[in-house]
Amino acid sequence: MKKCKNCINSSNNPSITFSQDGLCVVCARYKQQLNMNKLKEELKFVKSFSQMKGKYNAMVGISGGKDSTATLFTVKEMGFKSLAFTFDIGYTEKNIFSRSKEVAQKIGTDFKKINIKKYINNNDRKSFEMTADLYDEVENSQLKKKFKTIYIKNRKTYSTKDDIAYPFIRPCQICRKVVIKAYYAEALKRGVSIVFIGINEWVGLSNQTFSAIRKLQPFPNKNPVYIVHLPFLLQRSSEDIKPILKKIGWKKPINDLFIETGAGACYFARACEDKSKKMLGFHIDSTRLSREITAGFINKEQAKKAIKNYKKTTKSVRQVLQEAEIIN
Repeated sequence: MKKCKNCINSSNNPSITFSQDGLCVVCARYKQQLNMNKLKEELKFVKSFSQMKGKYNAMVGISGGKDSTATLFTVKEMGFKSLAFTFDIGYTEKNIFSRSKEVAQKIGTDFKKINIKKYINNNDRKSFEMTADLYDEVENSQLKKKFKTIYIKNRKTYSTKDDIAYPFIRPCQICRKVVIKAYYAEALKRGVSIVFIGINEWVGLSNQTFSAIRKLQPFPNKNPVYIVHLPFLLQRSSEDIKPILKKIGWKKPINDLFIETGAGACYFARACEDKSKKMLGFHIDSTRLSREITAGFINKEQAKKAIKNYKKTTKSVRQVLQEAEIIN
């Protein structure tokens, strides 16, 4: 088995290849292609939106966790009049909404909880159902092969433009298809052109462009909306945000590990991670955590600890999605 010298990617993951110098293909490309001048230009572009008129000139997605809290604070410091928001799709921990509202109040911004189930289209709903069917199957050698085959297929249909009904190993891939649509619609509804999120990695994952900004414009006759991964744009590390959190009196939620897998506050992810790890031979969030290592936000030991201590549940994927009223 090959392991990346820099991150936690390994050859257990069939989508990962390696360069001759012992780096996974992601770390190798990042090392060669990251353009800091591009990020400086992007930051200048982002700051220009702070001059826009209206009740709000930005929206900031928050969960009350460390990354989004620091992001909301920084956006305010940059001079934006922002609306903090938390999307509700039905399977996130309920305390996220009260926690997010409290954080917004501390920082002095308006807050809104937004139900996004209306953005689930027919193919999304079929994908949720097919994913529940997949995770219902009995664990055996045939299912292991099936999981790996589907995982590889999922990697090829990562783009949200691929509107297909298909089972997904990683719950984030289905959720992302819904969330992207919600970002665009909710921003347009409020006359906002920029949405900040506290994700600590680049966009353009399919072609490794290493940008901090995703442009959404599904309808050419409507204005674009720009999604900004602020921690990546500012090239922050997890240590960089600690003074911000201390300044505003942020307290780590009970049982929060500071660096977590997707199961940290999402019951859908929590229901998937244990079984998928058994079937695949690696943790499905290892690629995301590896990108955070690659970008310099966390280190290898923090990622390993998150993978070792991920939260679990006795509920099945089907039970979680049924309770969320997404499938019957």
